[in-house]
Amino acid sequence: MVNVNSKKNRLDALGDEEYDIVVIGGGITGANVLWDASLRGYKVLLLEKNDYASGTTQATSKLIHGGLRYLKNLEFGLVRESLRERRILAKISPHAVRTLGFIVPLYSHTARYILKAGMELYNLLSYDRNFDISPDRFIPRYHWNSLAETIYKTPSANREGLIGSYQYYDYANINPERHTSEFISSAKERGGQAFNYAEVKFIRKQNKAGYIIGVHDKVTGKEKTILCKTVVNSAGPWADLIESIAGVTHEKNLVRSKGIHAVVRNICSKECIILQKKDGSHLFVIPWRNKTIIGTTDTKYDDDPNQFTVKESEILDLLEEVNRSFGLSTLTLKDVDYYYGGLRPLVEDPTEKSETYSASRKSEIMHYAGEGFPGFFSALGGKYTTSRSVAESLVDQIADYLPKPVRPCSTHLEPLLGGHYDDLKSLTSELEKKFPKADGLKIEQIANRYGSLAYKILQNKPGVNFQLANGEWIFEEEIFHILENDDIVSATDFYFRRSGVGTVGALNSKDNQLLLARIAKQLSWDKKKITLETKLVDQRYIWAKG
Repeated sequence: MVNVNSKKNRLDALGDEEYDIVVIGGGITGANVLWDASLRGYKVLLLEKNDYASGTTQATSKLIHGGLRYLKNLEFGLVRESLRERRILAKISPHAVRTLGFIVPLYSHTARYILKAGMELYNLLSYDRNFDISPDRFIPRYHWNSLAETIYKTPSANREGLIGSYQYYDYANINPERHTSEFISSAKERGGQAFNYAEVKFIRKQNKAGYIIGVHDKVTGKEKTILCKTVVNSAGPWADLIESIAGVTHEKNLVRSKGIHAVVRNICSKECIILQKKDGSHLFVIPWRNKTIIGTTDTKYDDDPNQFTVKESEILDLLEEVNRSFGLSTLTLKDVDYYYGGLRPLVEDPTEKSETYSASRKSEIMHYAGEGFPGFFSALGGKYTTSRSVAESLVDQIADYLPKPVRPCSTHLEPLLGGHYDDLKSLTSELEKKFPKADGLKIEQIANRYGSLAYKILQNKPGVNFQLANGEWIFEEEIFHILENDDIVSATDFYFRRSGVGTVGALNSKDNQLLLARIAKQLSWDKKKITLETKLVDQRYIWAKG
């Protein structure tokens, strides 16, 4: 990652001033903390050792959901929080979510009655689901599908003993990696600062108060020392390693759960199908960008998080599960266009021995003042959907700790950069008026991806466009915008965590070379760098043996 030709340390721009908050970790939780703290008026900096959203955040099922299954564990508070946050995300970033139906095939009347009770409670807890959001993001009420309706909607479902299905609704989050980076970009517009590929090497307490943080710039190889009053550890599966760097010890256990997904040819209709696996856990068959995502696994991971890989045998197991549960599908490794995996950080008390699937997705905010580290906070556990709420609670605690007066939280009201519009239809209509020479397909796709940011993107000069493996297009205007504004260091940043070009499958060889050349031109890469970046992109389509 080191660019030996670069002489300037990117972090020199930070100067020597003391920060109110340094956030360690650029996943969805850290991005929300940065956004919240920036809006409140704090001097705040985020540091991420790799790229933004490159850890747990890129490994979700691409859903914003209330957690229906958590009702089984009587976690009513978590479900209510998740449903409230689902609505808030639809309000502040409507372009990032889509209403999605979920079908649960049922094979006994007992199961039907039990699930109906759960559906009623889920519906009750989401009483405000459509309050003050765009009509094209409304969440309908659940309903029962007859046997004939179920077969029509899910022709591949196992029909033996099938009596019908319940259908309820949550949101799809089409590109959670880009959504995360938009929180960061929005924060930077409000005075926050953030750097990817900036690795924290040490954390030391100052004599009186605050901390000294040593940072290694992985782009240039240079070092920087930063002073701050408080530290927020939002490193997810790496949170305990950050605590070790600082010397913090506590009683909570961080448990890592491994989850993998495969992107395959389209095998379902417009709704997500929920199936039961052999071990009793659930498998999702999710329609996504003209492809299907299948997942997820949920197994305990005890190895070094820095050595995480997805193995061929794990993908085969996942394919076997969907082939067994989803009658007409005959998926093989050749059908896997892309795969991804990651580690979920789960927090438990020392006495807890839960399986990772049944373990709570609750979050814990720790302040280690009692352990001798005043102003050192950790956000442990949690889930993507509730990350805004977790950040609000954490920054509230910082506000109580720091004497500096700040504004109250406003992240439940303030749209992200792309969220400044009423509904997609009116946005598209306004864009067509403002850019009459632009192709209708281009306007539609860019509006869908970027919301009100489309006004800025469509001002860029048209050029070469590329068709993706799922039939979508990426346009010159958005390529330029991403490279100019989104902290792209590596081609993998562009392909897999900003544009989504590579997550639906590999581009054909010719287009891949042309796109890499286009990126290289704007980022001033030489031939050696292009060769390296090509290799890094190609490696993302190869799984580990074993």
